Amino acid sequence: MQGKNNQCRKNKGNLMKLKIAVFSGVTAILLGGCTMTMHQASYPPTVLRNKITVAETVERLELYTGQAGMHLSARDRDAVGDFLAQYAASGEGPLYVNVPASGQNNRGVAQANSIIQSYLVRLGMSGAAIQSGQYPTMPGAPAPVIVSYRRLTTAPISCHQGASLTHTGNNQPYENFGCAQTANLAALIDNPRQLLAPYAFDNASAIRRMTVIDKYIAGEATATPIPDRQEVSAGTGGGGG
Repeated sequence: MQGKNNQCRKNKGNLMKLKIAVFSGVTAILLGGCTMTMHQASYPPTVLRNKITVAETVERLELYTGQAGMHLSARDRDAVGDFLAQYAASGEGPLYVNVPASGQNNRGVAQANSIIQSYLVRLGMSGAAIQSGQYPTMPGAPAPVIVSYRRLTTAPISCHQGASLTHTGNNQPYENFGCAQTANLAALIDNPRQLLAPYAFDNASAIRRMTVIDKYIAGEATATPIPDRQEVSAGTGGGGG
C-alpha cells in the first residue's frame, strides 16, 4: 500500500513538471514573437510607396483619302471634332499635320487641311500653331494624313495584393496598402500639370481692398453681408401625441 502511494505521488510530480515545461515553452514562443514584431520597421506612407508619375504621350489621328478626295462620314467628322477638342483642352505645343512625301492624292491632303482649319475656327483656335511635315511612304501603301499632338498624362499604376488582409500580427498594413486609392486618384486627374506646378494666383482686387480699408477706418463690419435666406432650426421642444 505504501509503495502504491509513493508511485502516485511520483506520477503527479512528473505531470506537474510536464505542465510547467509546456507552459514555459508557450510563454517563450509568445514573448519571442512580441520581441520580433516590436523591432520591425514601419512601412513608409503610401504616397512614397505608390507615386503618381506624370509622362508625356502622343495622341494621333489618321485621315484616309481616296482617289476622289476625302469624304468623311458623320462618325468620322465627330471623331475629328472630339480629337481637336481634346487638343484644345489638354494639348501641349503645336498641332502636327504630316502628309505623305510621295505627293499622292494632293487633293485629299488639301481637303484634310481645310477640314482641320474649319474645326479649329469653331473651337476658337484659328491662331493655333500648326506644324506641317512629310513622312516617307511605300509605293501602293495606304498614306493617310496624320494629325498628332503631345499631352501630359498620368502613368497607370498596377496594384497587387502583397499579403493576406488578415495578416496583422505585426500591427502594420500590408506592403501594397493604399495602392488602389492612388491608382484611382491618378485616373481621375484631368490636368496632370497640377502635379508639376501649382496654379498661379490672380492679382488681388485693388477696389475691394480699398472698400475693406474704408469700412475698417469707419468702424464698420468689413465682411460681405449675408443675403436674406430661409433658415431652418431644429428645436428640442414639441408636443406629443
